[in-house]
Amino acid sequence: MKLFIILSALVAMTIAEDIVYFTTDNDYLDIDTAMKNPTLVKGFIDCFVDRAPCDPLSQSYKKNMPEAVPTACHRCNDPQKHLWNRFLTALKEYYPQYYWDYEEKYDPDHVYLPLLEKAVAEY
Repeated sequence: MKLFIILSALVAMTIAEDIVYFTTDNDYLDIDTAMKNPTLVKGFIDCFVDRAPCDPLSQSYKKNMPEAVPTACHRCNDPQKHLWNRFLTALKEYYPQYYWDYEEKYDPDHVYLPLLEKAVAEY
Protein backbone atom coordinates (compact mmCIF):
# COMPACT_ATOMS: atom_id res chain seq x y z
CA MET A 1 0.00 0.00 0.00
CA LYS A 2 2.84 2.39 0.85
CA LEU A 3 4.47 1.59 -2.46
CA PHE A 4 1.23 2.46 -4.28
CA ILE A 5 1.01 5.82 -2.48
CA ILE A 6 4.63 6.65 -3.24
CA LEU A 7 4.24 5.69 -6.90
CA SER A 8 1.04 7.73 -7.15
CA ALA A 9 2.80 10.75 -5.68
CA LEU A 10 5.69 10.38 -8.13
CA VAL A 11 3.30 10.14 -11.07
CA ALA A 12 1.43 13.23 -9.87
CA MET A 13 4.67 15.19 -9.54
CA THR A 14 5.75 14.11 -13.01
CA ILE A 15 2.45 15.20 -14.50
CA ALA A 16 2.61 18.53 -12.66
CA GLU A 17 6.12 19.17 -13.99
CA ASP A 18 4.98 18.55 -17.56
CA ILE A 19 2.61 21.52 -17.62
CA VAL A 20 3.40 23.80 -20.51
CA TYR A 21 2.52 27.29 -19.33
CA PHE A 22 0.89 29.91 -21.50
CA THR A 23 3.10 32.56 -23.02
CA THR A 24 2.27 36.25 -23.25
CA ASP A 25 4.20 39.33 -24.31
CA ASN A 26 4.25 40.63 -20.71
CA ASP A 27 3.42 38.53 -17.64
CA TYR A 28 4.35 41.50 -15.45
CA LEU A 29 2.06 44.17 -16.90
CA ASP A 30 1.12 46.81 -14.30
CA ILE A 31 -2.48 45.67 -14.42
CA ASP A 32 -3.69 47.93 -11.61
CA THR A 33 -2.53 51.03 -13.46
CA ALA A 34 -3.86 49.68 -16.77
CA MET A 35 -7.30 49.03 -15.28
CA LYS A 36 -7.52 52.65 -14.12
CA ASN A 37 -7.28 53.81 -17.74
CA PRO A 38 -10.75 53.53 -19.34
CA THR A 39 -9.38 53.96 -22.86
CA LEU A 40 -6.89 51.14 -22.39
CA VAL A 41 -9.53 48.88 -20.81
CA LYS A 42 -11.90 49.55 -23.70
CA GLY A 43 -9.12 48.63 -26.14
CA PHE A 44 -8.45 45.37 -24.28
CA ILE A 45 -12.13 44.42 -24.17
CA ASP A 46 -12.80 45.41 -27.77
CA CYS A 47 -9.91 43.14 -28.78
CA PHE A 48 -10.93 40.29 -26.49
CA VAL A 49 -14.57 40.25 -27.67
CA ASP A 50 -13.73 40.75 -31.37
CA ARG A 51 -15.06 44.31 -31.70
CA ALA A 52 -11.72 45.74 -32.80
CA PRO A 53 -8.30 44.57 -33.96
CA CYS A 54 -5.81 43.58 -31.29
CA ASP A 55 -2.43 45.12 -30.68
CA PRO A 56 0.36 42.55 -30.15
CA LEU A 57 0.15 42.69 -26.33
CA SER A 58 -3.63 42.21 -26.24
CA GLN A 59 -3.40 39.43 -28.82
CA SER A 60 -0.82 37.62 -26.69
CA TYR A 61 -3.38 37.45 -23.86
CA LYS A 62 -6.38 36.79 -26.09
CA LYS A 63 -4.87 33.71 -27.71
CA ASN A 64 -4.88 31.95 -24.32
CA MET A 65 -8.40 32.88 -23.23
CA PRO A 66 -10.39 30.14 -25.00
CA GLU A 67 -8.45 27.56 -22.99
CA ALA A 68 -7.71 29.53 -19.82
CA VAL A 69 -11.32 30.40 -18.97
CA PRO A 70 -12.85 26.89 -19.03
CA THR A 71 -9.81 25.29 -17.35
CA ALA A 72 -9.62 27.85 -14.50
CA CYS A 73 -6.22 28.97 -15.74
CA HIS A 74 -4.65 25.54 -15.33
CA ARG A 75 -1.71 26.42 -17.60
CA CYS A 76 -1.19 29.91 -16.15
CA ASN A 77 1.93 30.74 -14.19
CA ASP A 78 1.68 32.76 -10.97
CA PRO A 79 2.14 36.20 -12.59
CA GLN A 80 -0.55 35.35 -15.14
CA LYS A 81 -2.91 34.30 -12.35
CA HIS A 82 -2.24 37.64 -10.68
CA LEU A 83 -3.14 39.42 -13.94
CA TRP A 84 -6.35 37.42 -14.24
CA ASN A 85 -7.31 38.16 -10.66
CA ARG A 86 -6.79 41.91 -10.94
CA PHE A 87 -8.33 42.07 -14.45
CA LEU A 88 -11.55 40.26 -13.53
CA THR A 89 -11.89 42.03 -10.18
CA ALA A 90 -11.50 45.46 -11.76
CA LEU A 91 -13.86 44.62 -14.62
CA LYS A 92 -16.59 43.58 -12.21
CA GLU A 93 -16.12 46.58 -9.95
CA TYR A 94 -15.40 49.44 -12.35
CA TYR A 95 -16.56 48.23 -15.78
CA PRO A 96 -19.55 45.93 -15.24
CA GLN A 97 -20.74 46.29 -18.85
CA TYR A 98 -17.33 45.17 -20.11
CA TYR A 99 -17.41 42.25 -17.67
CA TRP A 100 -20.78 41.24 -19.12
CA ASP A 101 -19.44 41.56 -22.68
CA TYR A 102 -16.43 39.45 -21.74
CA GLU A 103 -18.61 36.85 -20.04
CA GLU A 104 -20.92 36.62 -23.04
CA LYS A 105 -17.94 35.89 -25.28
CA TYR A 106 -16.02 33.41 -23.09
CA ASP A 107 -18.63 32.01 -20.70
CA PRO A 108 -22.15 32.49 -22.08
CA ASP A 109 -23.53 29.77 -19.79
CA HIS A 110 -22.05 31.49 -16.71
CA VAL A 111 -20.22 28.38 -15.56
CA TYR A 112 -16.49 28.99 -15.92
CA LEU A 113 -15.76 32.56 -14.82
CA PRO A 114 -16.76 31.94 -11.18
CA LEU A 115 -14.40 28.95 -11.12
CA LEU A 116 -11.63 30.97 -12.74
CA GLU A 117 -12.14 33.82 -10.27
CA LYS A 118 -11.91 31.38 -7.38
CA ALA A 119 -8.77 29.74 -8.81
CA VAL A 120 -6.91 33.05 -9.13
CA ALA A 121 -8.32 34.82 -6.06
CA GLU A 122 -5.20 34.38 -3.93
CA TYR A 123 -2.85 35.88 -6.51
